[in-house]
Amino acid sequence: MSDRRHVFYGVILLVIGVAFIVIGLSACSASLKVTNTDPTSGTPTPTAAGRTVVTAKVKSLPIFSKPFDAHPVQRLDHPNADGAPLVFLTKGQQAGWYHVLLPVPPNGSTGWVRASDVVPSSTQFRVEVRTRGHQLLVYRGGQRLLATKAGIGTKDTPTPGGEYFITELIKTPDPGGPYGPYAYGISGQSTVLKSFNGGPPVIGIHGTNDPAKLGHDVSHGCVRVDNVAITKLAKLLPLGTPVDIIDG
Repeated sequence: MSDRRHVFYGVILLVIGVAFIVIGLSACSASLKVTNTDPTSGTPTPTAAGRTVVTAKVKSLPIFSKPFDAHPVQRLDHPNADGAPLVFLTKGQQAGWYHVLLPVPPNGSTGWVRASDVVPSSTQFRVEVRTRGHQLLVYRGGQRLLATKAGIGTKDTPTPGGEYFITELIKTPDPGGPYGPYAYGISGQSTVLKSFNGGPPVIGIHGTNDPAKLGHDVSHGCVRVDNVAITKLAKLLPLGTPVDIIDG
């Protein structure tokens, strides 16, 4: 099956036993309350080529500093705190192990996970954010699918450059609000803020109710795009999609 057949894997976070959850996306002006309307979750399906993504299949996933270590250096919960599947973008592999980017500070942290603890898949999608040019671009393989104007972090709260991946997608309760209809969380966090609205200062990609500010340095670190663009992305990009933030 194609990536497109599975674009809504992971689209809405499953919240068990509560009506709302609150997360802190660092570009947001207020805490984001999220309603659960669709408990679908998962990862992209295998394709002929692309980046490998792995999804945890154990509730407490051990992370190792190197393959064949006797003891993990940390454990991450699956699903994550927001109810989304725990996914990772891989940087490499060897027999029985995957080298993965971690969704924890400092940005760019990596670790190793046992192949027996995860399910591999792949995606051909890639997001590129050009901070100097205030642009967000989306590619599938070598084909550019979307180029749109973006609002990024200010000089005091910049959008941190680096290699990241999409960790969760949230449908907001108010499509006309400051986050627009959808907000992606990615694996990076603000390098300036220590917390945001009582939670970790997670970098997000989301819509906006003030499109006039797109193309400028306006956020606490998140990437803002117009609501038409974020709606297209929500129907297109699976969890684990690489996100490269560059000074371009």
